[in-house]
Amino acid sequence: MIHTLSAAFLAFRQLFSLQTKVLGRYVLAFLIAAMVLPAAQAQEPKQENTLPQDSGAYVGDLDKVVQEPDKPLYSPFTARYILDEVRHLRMDYERSRANMLERQVTREYEIAKDAAGYARNAVELFFFVITAVTTLLVFFGWNSLRDIRSRVSQIAEARVESLIAGYAERMDAVEAELKLKSKRLIEAQSEIDETNEIHSLWLRASQETAASSKIAIYDEILKMRPEDTEAMTFKADSALQMAEPQWALSLANRALVIDPDNAHAFYQRACAHTAIGSIEEAIADLETAVSMADTYRAQAASDPAFNPIKELEAFRALTERDDGKS
Repeated sequence: MIHTLSAAFLAFRQLFSLQTKVLGRYVLAFLIAAMVLPAAQAQEPKQENTLPQDSGAYVGDLDKVVQEPDKPLYSPFTARYILDEVRHLRMDYERSRANMLERQVTREYEIAKDAAGYARNAVELFFFVITAVTTLLVFFGWNSLRDIRSRVSQIAEARVESLIAGYAERMDAVEAELKLKSKRLIEAQSEIDETNEIHSLWLRASQETAASSKIAIYDEILKMRPEDTEAMTFKADSALQMAEPQWALSLANRALVIDPDNAHAFYQRACAHTAIGSIEEAIADLETAVSMADTYRAQAASDPAFNPIKELEAFRALTERDDGKS
């Protein structure tokens, strides 16, 4: 577009200068014609210049001019010059017009040539791009659009399958974790309920006075927790109150099998051995219980279950040692 405007401006400027030159020549020809025209009019017949009789001096001047008709008004050189100038003007005009048309045609041809060149370059660039893309596709093994579509579909399907597999694994892990947490919550809730129930049973056992009623409550606790050594030892204590030392001894032994470091089980077994007459075993179990928990020393001194052995030197040694410390 810029080239077209520049060419048009140059053509207009040249046309303007050419027209100015031609116009100057036309003005010169007009001035020469204005000088020759009065002389040509003077050669016309006399009757064309008749004026009224009362025109006076003006008629006399006119008669003077007309009275010399044979005198040449202009030279042949002047006429030839005028004709040559007119012919040159026409030739210059035609030449300028031809040059102008030639320049215009040349400019239009150059513009069309440039446009065709731009179009050719664009088409060549387009085909170069297509060739490059095709070469790349062939290099990567994609020979056609169908291969591209198939390859893209395969890649998309593989990606989707991998994502689905990953999400499935995560969902399985989350589901397993939720199941485990739910199971733990259910177990914790069951344990809490069981603990509350056992706690209420212990409260009932502490409020009962009859040994048989306490044993029934301890049995309920052992049904819920078969390895509750505390319930076994307290049940053994209730069995001793019911004069069942063998039963108490069996319960204490069961508790020691489950928990060998249970001081209360040793204490209850010492009471059971005392009741059945196994004095040495009773002293040994009591000594073990006192070594584990020193509070059993004072409790043994005041416990009526040890009345048969209170006079023994070994028993006094275990109970009086506490008195000496205090």
